[in-house]
Amino acid sequence: MGDPDVDARISAQYGADGVTPAVWTYTTPHEDTEQYDANGRLIALTARTGASQRFTYSDGASNDTSVARLPADAPVCPNVQAGAVIKAGLLVCVTDNWNRQVQYEYDALGRVVKAYDPANQAYLYAYDGSTGGCVLDGTTNKACSAGNLTQVTYPDGKKKTYHYNERARINDGSNCTNNVTNISVTYGHLLNALTGITDEKGVRYASWDYSCKGAVVGSEHAGGVDKVRIAYGTRAADGSQTNTVTSYLGTTASPATIVRNYHFKVILGVAKGDTLDQPCAGCDGMMARTYDANGNVSTARDWNGNQTNYTYDLARNLETRRVEAAGSSVARTITTEWHPTLRLRARMAEPLRITTYTYDANGNLATRSVQPTTDASGAQGFSATADGTARNWAYTYNDLGQVTSVAGPRSATTTYTYDSEGRLATVTNAAGHITSLSNYDANGRLGRITDPNGLVTDMTYTPRGWLASSTTGGESTVYEYDGVGQLTKATLPDGAWVSYTYDAAHRLTAIADRNGNSVTYTLDLAGNRIGEQVKDSSGVLARQISRTYNTLNRLTQITGALQ
Repeated sequence: MGDPDVDARISAQYGADGVTPAVWTYTTPHEDTEQYDANGRLIALTARTGASQRFTYSDGASNDTSVARLPADAPVCPNVQAGAVIKAGLLVCVTDNWNRQVQYEYDALGRVVKAYDPANQAYLYAYDGSTGGCVLDGTTNKACSAGNLTQVTYPDGKKKTYHYNERARINDGSNCTNNVTNISVTYGHLLNALTGITDEKGVRYASWDYSCKGAVVGSEHAGGVDKVRIAYGTRAADGSQTNTVTSYLGTTASPATIVRNYHFKVILGVAKGDTLDQPCAGCDGMMARTYDANGNVSTARDWNGNQTNYTYDLARNLETRRVEAAGSSVARTITTEWHPTLRLRARMAEPLRITTYTYDANGNLATRSVQPTTDASGAQGFSATADGTARNWAYTYNDLGQVTSVAGPRSATTTYTYDSEGRLATVTNAAGHITSLSNYDANGRLGRITDPNGLVTDMTYTPRGWLASSTTGGESTVYEYDGVGQLTKATLPDGAWVSYTYDAAHRLTAIADRNGNSVTYTLDLAGNRIGEQVKDSSGVLARQISRTYNTLNRLTQITGALQ
C-alpha cells in the first residue's frame, strides 16, 4: 500500500521460477506506464494513449548493440562508440514508435560526453573544467573529480558554461567557520554547488548564492535582474518552518526590496505552504491554505478574504466539489464526477452549464457535450435544469492516440492524417479543403505547407532548430539569431528589416528598422518597462513614455505622449 497521497501503483512480472521479479511496472496516476528490469533500469515508457519509447543499454561486452545489448530484445542503436568498451548498464539509445532515436556516448567514468539527436547532430558534454575549480593538479584537487558538468557544446558550435563552488557566492564571500576546507582562494568547499551559468554569447547570465551548509540563499540574472534572497527559519518539532524571501524591485541605480514570509507545514512527509504574509505576482492570489489528511487543499483564502472550499474523493485524491467565494452572495460551485478507473472527468457541473465527457478504451476523449442550465451559481450540481440545446463534439484517434477527426456542434468535421513516421500530413476542413504538411526534417520540424489553393510555403531551420527562413510563392523572409536563440533580425522579401537588441539578462531592450526608426526600452529589475523612447528615421524623439509599477508588478501610473 502506498501513502494516502500517492495515487500511482507498482506491479511485478515474475521470471520462470515464479518467484523472482523480471520486470517491474510503475503505473502513474494518469495510467502511463514505466517498465524497469530486475536491476532497476528503465526499459520502456508507454503513454496511456499508445505512444512509447524503448531504452537500450550496453552489456559491457561490445559497443556494437547489433552484437549485444540489454535487454536482448531492445532496439539496435546505429552509432557504435569508438575505443574501449563502455561499462554495462549505460543507456546507449532511446527509440520511439517511429524509430527516431537519441544516442549517447560515454567517457571512462560512465558520464555522457556526446549525444546525437535524430538528425545525427552531436551535442558535446565536458566535466570538471576550470569553471568548477579544477585549476590545479587533478590528482590533488577534488574539483577535478567532482563530476560536474561544466560545458555543453551545441550543434552550431556555441558553448554554454556552468560554474560551481565560487567562494564569492558562498556565505556572501565570507569565510565559513564550520571547519570547512576550501579548494583555493577562488573556490570554496561546496564542490557540486552550481553558482552560475555563462550563456552561448559568453555572458554570465545567471548566478546562485549558498549558505555554508549548502542551502540556496540567492538567485539573480545578469545585472541583478529577478534577484531574490532567501533566509531559512528554524524548523519546529512538527516540521513546520517559516522562510523569508526578499525580492528586489526598482532599478540597479535605485533598488528597492519587498520581504515576504512563507510558512510551511509537513503533511505525510511533504512540506506544503499554508500562509504568506504579503501578496506577490505569480503566487496565485492566495494568502492561506488548509489541508486534509491526505495533503489535498481543503480551503484557500485570498487577500480580499474570499474563501474557496474543496471536497475530495479521498480514496483517489480527486476533487469532487469546489465552492468559490464560499458563504457569499456570489458563491460559485463546481461539482465533478470522475471516470471509474481513469483520472479523467466524466461530468462537471458549473454555473450555467453541465459538461459531460466520454472516452475510448485508451482514455482518449471521445465525446464532449455542453448543456446550458438555469443554475447561475452551480449549487444545484447535476440536478440543474437544462436551458436550451446541448452542444456536442466527437473525436476519433489512431492506435497511437493521434486525433484523426473532430466533429463540432454544427456537424462540421475536420480530419487529420499522418505519415509513416507519425507526423501530421494533411488537415481537411468541413468544406473538403486540404492543407498538406510535408518535408519534415529528421527532428520532426515542418519543412513545407501547401494550402488548399496550392500555395506552397517552405521553411528552413538552424542547427539549433530555430526558424531560419520562410518562403512563400518565391518570396522569402529570413531570420537571424544570437547564440542563445533570441531573434536579432528579420529581413522581409523586399529587403526591409527589423532588428532586436537584448540585455545580458535576455530581455528585449531595443527595436530598429532599416529606415532608422527605433524604440528603446528601459526595464526595472523585475522586467517591467518603466521607460520607452520612440525615435523617427532622423533620430528625433517622437514619443517618450514613463511607467510606474507597484510591488505586484501592476501598472499604477503612465506619463508621456507624442513629442
